[in-house]
Parts: sequence; C-alpha cells; structure tokens
Amino acid sequence: MARKQGFLHLNISKTKILATLGVVAVLLLPLVSTSPAHADQFDSQINALKAQISQNQAAANQKASEANTLANKLAEINAQISTAQAALTLTSTQISQTNQQIDAQIHELDRQKSILKDNLKLIYKQGEVSPIEIIASSKDLSDFVAQQEYFSAIKKKIDANLIKINLIKKELDVKKDQLNQLSSQQQGQVNAINAQKTVQSDLLALTKGDEARYQQIVVSQSAQIETLRAQQSAILATKFGGNVSNAASCGGDYPWCGYSKDSGADTWGMLFRECVSYTAFKVHQQHLNNPTQHPYDMPHNWVGWRGPNSWDYHGNAKYWPEKARAAGIPVDGNPRPGDIAITSAGDFGHAMYVEHVLNSGSQISVSQYNFNNSGEYTTMTIPSANLTFIHF
Repeated sequence: MARKQGFLHLNISKTKILATLGVVAVLLLPLVSTSPAHADQFDSQINALKAQISQNQAAANQKASEANTLANKLAEINAQISTAQAALTLTSTQISQTNQQIDAQIHELDRQKSILKDNLKLIYKQGEVSPIEIIASSKDLSDFVAQQEYFSAIKKKIDANLIKINLIKKELDVKKDQLNQLSSQQQGQVNAINAQKTVQSDLLALTKGDEARYQQIVVSQSAQIETLRAQQSAILATKFGGNVSNAASCGGDYPWCGYSKDSGADTWGMLFRECVSYTAFKVHQQHLNNPTQHPYDMPHNWVGWRGPNSWDYHGNAKYWPEKARAAGIPVDGNPRPGDIAITSAGDFGHAMYVEHVLNSGSQISVSQYNFNNSGEYTTMTIPSANLTFIHF
C-alpha cells in the first residue's frame, strides 16, 4: 500500500508538473513586444515639427539677408523665436516618445522576468524528482524521452530568456542616456527662446518702434563691431603667432564662399564667411557623412545668444561651449579630428575645424574662415593648450 501511495503521490506531482508545463508553454510562445497603439503618432508629429523648424529658419534667414530695417529685424527675431519654440516642442515630443519606449521596455522586462521565474520553478521541481521515479511514473520509454526533451527545451528557453533580459536592460540604458541628452537639449532651447525675447524687448525699448532711431543704433553698433573685430583679429594673430597658410577666397567645401562677408545668413543663421558659419557647415557635413562617429548635427537655435553688449552676436564662437553643454554635446580640452576648437579670446572668440591632431594632442591642424577679419579661408597648425573642444 505504501508503494502504491508513493506512486500515486508521484503521479499527482507529475500531473502538477505537466499542468505547470502547459501554462509555461503558453507563456513561452514567441510574443512580439509592441508599443502602445498610438506610438506612430510621435513619428508624424516629429516630421511635422521638423518641417516647421525648417520653414521658420528659412524665414529667419530671408529676413536676415533683407534690408536692415526695424520691421525686418523684429520679423527675424520672431522667426528665430518660432524656430526655437518649434525645436522645444520637437524635443518635448521626442522625450514623450522616448518615455513611452522606456515604459514598453520596462513592461517587457517585467514580463520576461516573470517567465524566467516560472521556468526556474519548473526546473527546480524537476530536480526534486529522481530519474528512477520519472521512469517509474512514465507510461513507456517514449513518454520518458518526451519528458526529458521537453525539460531540455525549457532549459534552452531559460538561456534565451536571460539573453533577452540582458538585451532589454542594455536598450533601457541607451534610452535613458538619450532621455538625459534630450532634457539637456530642451533646457538649451528654453534659454534660446528667453534670449531672443530679451533681444526683442531690448530692441523695442531702445528704439521705441521708431525706424530712424533704429538706424542710428545700427550705425553706432556697426562701428563698435568693426572696432572690436579689428581688435579681435589682432588678438588672434598675437595668440597664434600669425601662423596662417593656404589663404584663399574659398576652401573646405564651404558653399557660401561666393558671397561677400556678412552679406547674408546661412542655414543656421550665421553670417556668411564668418568662422561660425564655416564650422557650422563642417559639423553638418561630417554628421551627414558619418553619423555614427559624429552623432550631433549643428543645432538651429544658436543664433541670438548675446554677450555683455546690446547687439545680436549671430552665434558668437565665444559662447558655443556654453550652448553645446546645454544641448548635451560633449565639451572638454582633449582634441580629436572633426572637433570644433574654440578660443574665448577677445569679445567674439573664434571657431576652428580640427583637421588633424598632432604630437600626441599637443598641436592641432585646423581650417577656418575670417581669422584675419577678411572673410578668407585659411589653415594653420597651432598648440592645443587653452582651447576648448566641442565633440560633435
């Protein structure tokens, strides 16, 4: 009787195990992890916002290249504000999309962990039953072999499940890093909007909406700017020893070299043939050519941040490191090819494109525009000390 009870107990245990197997088998069926039904709404919103940003920036560039009147200046500022606001909305949408993807991945991670837990329980229960008992409880040898093959399949599923859990964890880490970068970028866009609104308010306060007063300010500030630019050129020549070579009207594939210096604005609102216009183009060019090595494209909201004076700086190089940090773009003192080298010397600073890194990083070879305040393309080799490098 005792032996019959033992077999009865074993059969009951086996029945429970097989019942559990049936449940787990359902859990182990391949399921496709999907985002909520409205995930694709973000893609359409993002595409629409990108188109809006492009239109606003085109309007700003057009106004910047038109006659310098108060109405055009205010229209340019408003277009830049609209661009920055659209960029802010775009980033907010991307943050919502990333959060949704993170939630979906966390849900999938929890589901995979639950499956793993059930599988491990099943394997543990199998370990409590000896092979002799399983053989004794099996109908025949084929039944025993089928059970062993099934348990082997479960073990393989456990291994596959562990691999998937690790992959989901890695994807979550990437998404969280992306979210942090987007949040930093969002703060930079908020700062850009506030800066442009300050420019607008100051301009209206100075002119009180009067065109003649605006033109007086333009003449006065233009004279101040030319004086500062001459001083800037002298400071750069002293700092780098005037070590300039290959001076030319055009170079570096720069698409606006056929225009006169400061006669208009490029895609990013930087004035033609200025150092910032050339480096903005090089950042965009290398991002298109190699987005893996250079993941950051040139932002469209870096124009209009002002320094201590009242005029619009048109994206002054001196403030690029500050803007880059706000956008989550790495900045440090270690050069690499493709970086933008920044010196904060003078009122404007200067931006250069790093072509090569030499002598273990102690020197760099750079290309640039407007080093001598003439709008020319030049190259030079200079020490890397006391420069800041933006790793686009």
